[in-house]
Amino acid sequence: MSKASRKPKAHAPGPAEAESLTDRAYKLLEEMLATLQLPPGTPVSEAELSSQLGIGRTPVREAMQRLARERLLLVLPRRGCIVTPTRPEEEVMLIETRRAIETLVMETAAARASESERRQFSEIAARMKTALRTHDFDAFARLDAEFNRLCIAACRNELAGSMMQVIAPLSRRFWFTHHGRTLSKEGVEAHIEIALALSRGDAKAALSGTQRLLRYVESRIGQSSVTA
Repeated sequence: MSKASRKPKAHAPGPAEAESLTDRAYKLLEEMLATLQLPPGTPVSEAELSSQLGIGRTPVREAMQRLARERLLLVLPRRGCIVTPTRPEEEVMLIETRRAIETLVMETAAARASESERRQFSEIAARMKTALRTHDFDAFARLDAEFNRLCIAACRNELAGSMMQVIAPLSRRFWFTHHGRTLSKEGVEAHIEIALALSRGDAKAALSGTQRLLRYVESRIGQSSVTA
């Protein structure tokens, strides 16, 4: 057989490509869990999710492992994996933790964000305003996740960022448990206030907006717009 007639070898994804697929699988699965497309208690399987997302099983498995570390998935020995049930007492603990971690993250992000990141905060605020005006739930859900990731990057504190990364998906799930697919004017406006403050590098205003948001979130404990 000549060299020209040989079949090319199958392409094996390199580390950067594999990481990209894992990140994509994570973002898609996190959104499905946070917005209750996969409700608490739902059994999930690597094979089914891989087929549903159109992403290979290895990146999906790695994304599921990360979500299990973030307490959104629960691995049951010899029984597979389920979406972690929610507990009201967990939300109380979560808000206590958020108050400490997000105060640090917002204060440092205001001081340390690059010019590019400040522009992104401004753009997120504008797009959140549009989502609120048009009642676009899906757009806000994605902007909320984008906002969290940008805060984590802009704070330039790996430890605080890693802690926020753990609590942010849980916080998002409680948020959408309380609001369903509706957008709370007060809650979204608090997000916009924080994003605009960060775009200006105004730590005092960012902290004020954060406290406003957490007071609102705390007032929603025990309330749910989602029916079983």
